[in-house]
Amino acid sequence: MPLHCWLLLSALLPAMPAFANQAGTGWQNGIAIAVLLLLIVVLTLYNSKLRRRHNDILAKHSVLQGFLQQSDDLIAIVTEDLSPGYLNPAFSALLPDKHRAPSAPLALYQNAHGEQLLLQDANQLSNWQGEAWLDAGEHRPRIALSLSVTATTQPPACYLLVGRNISRLKQQQQELTHRIMHDAETGLLSPLLLEDYLQTLLSSCNSKQPQCALLLIKFNQLLAADNQQHILLQNVIGKISGTLLQQIPQGCVAARYSQDTLAVLLPPQLCDGQVEISLNRLAHKLLGLTAELGEPAAKASLQTLIGISLYPLDGHTPAALLAEAERALTGAAKLGSDALLFANTRVQQRAPEYQSLETELQKALLQGEFDVHYQPRLSIGSNRVVGYEALLRWHSPKRGVLSPASFLNVADETGLLIALDRLTFRKCCEQLQYWQQTGINRGRISLNIASQSFRQADFVATLSNQLSVTGLSAEQFELELHEDIFLQPDTNIHNTLKQLTTLGFHLTLDNFGQGVSSLSVLRQYPLHSIKIAPGFIKDMEHNEQQRNITASLIRLASYLQLDVIATGIENEMQAYLLHVMGCDILQGHLFSKALPAAEIPALLAKENKLVRKEVS
Repeated sequence: MPLHCWLLLSALLPAMPAFANQAGTGWQNGIAIAVLLLLIVVLTLYNSKLRRRHNDILAKHSVLQGFLQQSDDLIAIVTEDLSPGYLNPAFSALLPDKHRAPSAPLALYQNAHGEQLLLQDANQLSNWQGEAWLDAGEHRPRIALSLSVTATTQPPACYLLVGRNISRLKQQQQELTHRIMHDAETGLLSPLLLEDYLQTLLSSCNSKQPQCALLLIKFNQLLAADNQQHILLQNVIGKISGTLLQQIPQGCVAARYSQDTLAVLLPPQLCDGQVEISLNRLAHKLLGLTAELGEPAAKASLQTLIGISLYPLDGHTPAALLAEAERALTGAAKLGSDALLFANTRVQQRAPEYQSLETELQKALLQGEFDVHYQPRLSIGSNRVVGYEALLRWHSPKRGVLSPASFLNVADETGLLIALDRLTFRKCCEQLQYWQQTGINRGRISLNIASQSFRQADFVATLSNQLSVTGLSAEQFELELHEDIFLQPDTNIHNTLKQLTTLGFHLTLDNFGQGVSSLSVLRQYPLHSIKIAPGFIKDMEHNEQQRNITASLIRLASYLQLDVIATGIENEMQAYLLHVMGCDILQGHLFSKALPAAEIPALLAKENKLVRKEVS
């Protein structure tokens, strides 16, 4: 209590009884006055205590505020609706203007690029620590934070956020990881990671995609002639690596193998089919890496050698594949100038053959060496020819008459298959136009359509234009679509099928029963018929299980009101069994092989003799 209060109280107390007596008021009034004075004293004391406490709080608040203002830590208090109730300057400086408004929610995300908000379900974040990403505004990367969230235990709910900006640390970690994983000179994967990536590729191989490949590309330093500029590999290896990345297919992995050698890994999905074709073509392209430098002296200064090994043909481990590719490099060096060599002798022998076949195919298209043969389809019930399958034949001056099996893989790999499909349809239209004029037309002509052709943007337009030129109807043609077309369904497939059915084309699912998704294809797409996979027909007369499966497929098609076509009929028993099962349209060598168009009239003259006597 202040001193003046005590003096006032000591002066009043002795005077109170006397004052009461003189005034004649009685002792009760004196007591009331004393109590009043005592209350004044107590209130004065309490007020003084409150003032001292207030000053203490102000001092502590000033210290806390100074800490919050000067702290590098990011501190915020958010309300239950995730709006910031308080942001210290360090936190506020990171936010765009729109997020500084009290009503704008704090945009914290669970990862650097996703849209999942960290505090979307804040009730589960009573005590949380981890990394979060702060939205720093449009056209700015999100800021990485090391953050802790603490929720109050008493209502109203609010959350204390304390964190640090770790964006710089993240960037340094990424740069360090990149330096460890990548070669400084080339920017490619480092030699240390090459075997790890190769092992990953080996592990990803399966029964459907069983192969992967390794290419080692070595650049030998050659001595330049006198008075000629000399190009050093270390001065151009960066440019060569950049060109390499542009020329290898998407999905390949490029790495530094040694000081003068680069490596390319081809994953299983790029090694389907006749992998020798794609590898041979890619390797020949990579032999010209030094020529892409644009410096004439580079060709004279550097020799390019490529060694190729295949899994599992050349080895089952990364070390084995690398050793085989190195051995192939040594062999390529003995061939002289820029050269490539497969580790496996058989593959090496086939590779030039495929290269030659590709060149011959391109010339054959220009020189008109292709023709169409027609294999008849017969109805067992009517004993008549009800259509034909168009089968391309290549009349090669060097190789003789070749069926598609001899050149289909090369045509597919080179993209020539699209041109061959269009050529086949054009020839079929011209032939059907002639048959109509001569009165020997009989049923639809069926054509096999490759996946590449089907996915062309102008596929439907090309067919429609050809029909217009010849004045034919689409209803006179059947398009056989392999299941590969439907493996990656999208809106374009639906649109293309709808356009084809609108024009009037008859659509058939080829090789039905062979793939795992045939049933879903039948359910989803507007098909008219199915063509049973040849594997179910071959030797069916000797295999009861095979017969049961074939009969089930035919019944299924009848339930779905689809026509059924069976091909590859080799004997009368197969024809009889299929007829009993309910398949009426048959095709195979039992009746006739594929014939040139000129021989079709003679075939029709004896069509009633094509179906042999049924076997009882």
